[in-house]
Amino acid sequence: MKVVRLEEAQTAHTSDDLRQLVGQFRRLGEAGPAYEIMSVEDDGAVHIEFVYNDEKLTCPLAEVLEDPIAETLP
Repeated sequence: MKVVRLEEAQTAHTSDDLRQLVGQFRRLGEAGPAYEIMSVEDDGAVHIEFVYNDEKLTCPLAEVLEDPIAETLP
C-alpha cells in the first residue's frame, strides 16, 4: 500500500470562518480511517467523505474538531 504524505500544511481550526475547514483531511480518532471535509453548514452540520471507500456522512462540527488532522493518506 502506497502512503502519500500530505504536502499542503493543514492547521487546526483557529478562525471563525468555518469554510477554512473544507478540504482538510482528518482521521476518526488517532488511528481511524481518513476523511475529507467536503462542506460545513451554518447549523454546524459537516459533510465528510471517507478516503478509502468514498462513503459520505454528515456529522456535528464539535465531533469533527475533536478528530486529529491526517498527516498521511495510504
